[in-house]
Amino acid sequence: MEECIISIPSPFDEDSVIDLFVTLEENTKNEVKIINGAPFITSNIKLNAKILSSEKNSNYFQKDNLALIEEYANSYIKSEVEHYVYKISKDFGADIDLFGRHAVKYFSTWDEWTNYNWLDNFSNSFFDVNVNVSVISSYLIS
Repeated sequence: MEECIISIPSPFDEDSVIDLFVTLEENTKNEVKIINGAPFITSNIKLNAKILSSEKNSNYFQKDNLALIEEYANSYIKSEVEHYVYKISKDFGADIDLFGRHAVKYFSTWDEWTNYNWLDNFSNSFFDVNVNVSVISSYLIS
C-alpha cells in the first residue's frame, strides 16, 4: 500500500467517523526472527494522514484534538493490521506480503530453507505490530 483513504471512529462522536488520506512512509520496516521454530514477525508501520472530513462545530486544528485523532488512528489501524496478518497466516496460510523474504537469511542453504517449509510454518507466526500515524489537518479544511 502506498496510499489510501480510510474512515476511523471519531473520538468526539461515537456515531460518526473521520476520513483520513493515509500515505505510507518509506522507513516502514518488517523484521522476521525464527523463535523456537516459529516465525516472530515485527512490523513497524509509519503513516502520514490528512483529515479529509469535517463535522459541524468540530475543531480538528487544536493540538489536543489532533493528538486524540492520532491516538484513535494508531489504535484502529493497529487492530485492523493485526486482524489482517493473523487472518492471512492462520486461516489462509498465505504469505501474500512476502514476509518470507526477511526469514530466508536464517538458512544457510537452499535445502535448509525448503526443508523448513516456510508456508507451513508461516501459519505458526506470531506478530508484533507497531503503528505510528502522524495526522495533520487537511489543506481542504484549513
